[in-house]
Formats: sequence, C-alpha cells, structure tokens
Amino acid sequence: MSADLDERAYIRELEDSLQLILFGDGGAAAAVVLLVRSALSAGDQPKAERLARAAQRLADSAMVESDMEAAANHVRGLIDGDAALLQKAADQYEAPLARASATEDAAVAQAAQGRQQDAVAQLRHAYEQYEQLGCAEAMARVRSRLRALGTRLHHWTHADRPAFGWDSLTDTERRIVELVAQGLSNRQVASQVFLSVHTVAFHLRHVFWKLDVSSRVQLARLAADHASGGPPD
Repeated sequence: MSADLDERAYIRELEDSLQLILFGDGGAAAAVVLLVRSALSAGDQPKAERLARAAQRLADSAMVESDMEAAANHVRGLIDGDAALLQKAADQYEAPLARASATEDAAVAQAAQGRQQDAVAQLRHAYEQYEQLGCAEAMARVRSRLRALGTRLHHWTHADRPAFGWDSLTDTERRIVELVAQGLSNRQVASQVFLSVHTVAFHLRHVFWKLDVSSRVQLARLAADHASGGPPD
C-alpha cells in the first residue's frame, strides 16, 4: 500500500505534534500516525511494527488522550492495508483532521484492493471533510488520487465566494479569526480547532492576505468591527 508523504510537510507536522505532547496539549495520536507513515515510506517495516505495538500499549493505558485508540487502529490499518480497520479508525476519531486523514487512507486501501467504486466514494467523503477544514493541500492530494481513478471534481475546485474581504473567509478561517481576536496564541487556537499549529499558521497567512492586514492587532480590530456591524473591509 502506498504510504506517500511529502518529507518537508511530514517534518513540520511531526514537530508540531511533538511540541503539543511536550507542552501537554495532546497531539500524541497524530505523532504516532506520522511516525508510522515515515517508517512505511522508508520501507522500514520492523520499525512500523514496533511503533504500532507501542501505540496499542498507549491505547490500552488510561493515561492517554481519547484518540489514541483510533490512532492505534489507524497505524495497524496502514501497515496491513486493512480498509475496514482504517474506516473504524475514522469513525473513532474525535479530531476532524485525523478523521479525514483516516478516511482518505481507507480509500487508498480500497483502491489497492481493486474496489474502485468504494475508493471513489470514500475519497469524495474525505474531500468534503478537508474542504470543511480549509485544508487546501489535502484537497489537492485527494483530487490527484481521484484523477488516478478516472474521476474529476471540476465542480468542487472553486468555492462560491469572493477572493478577498470578510465574505471570502471559510468557516474554519472565521473560527480561527474569532479565537485570535480573543487573544489566543496559534498553539491555543490549534487545540481549540483540532488542527496542527502549522495548519493554523497556514490559515492565518491566507486570512491576512484576504483581509489585507499584517498583524494580529489589525485582525482583531477588523473582527470587532464586523461583530459590531461596522465595515470589516
């Protein structure tokens, strides 16, 4: 089964997850999955197996976050190419991004088993989840997978919203703006919206560009203007 992962993106996400663990904000489940993906990408099956066993031990412990059981099933599904187990992990996850990732992985496993119709349906579902989260890179990856299966998402490639201004913001971006306006740091925002710190920073860069602001203070003022009915643009 394919375990492809952009190395630079992997390193960024892994660093974010490990920082979350060190600072006590969770993220252990995401780190486990990233580590297993890395091992599989490098062809190191023994390492992947060791990590999977360690994840299961953590899942059996009462001292870890609730998503660890889902992560243990996720990594076992990745190692075995087990679509059913990957779908079970997707159903178990509380974190939306992890749920979308497991859904995508289940589709990849189904495609490898020759279940093309199931894989297409699952990829469409993963795409919808990524779209709700505003994960542009993941959406592009899913579109690529669908093209490989002979399916295109022409009607989903552009959102029905303006390119700039308050109305151009996605639901995820608006939620991040709301939290930033409350004075939360990127790490605190990440824990609230169940995204990595890197992904929150990615969204904020897009927000700054769309609203033509250059600081969190300016962003907070725009959010306050919008809340009071003033002209946010």
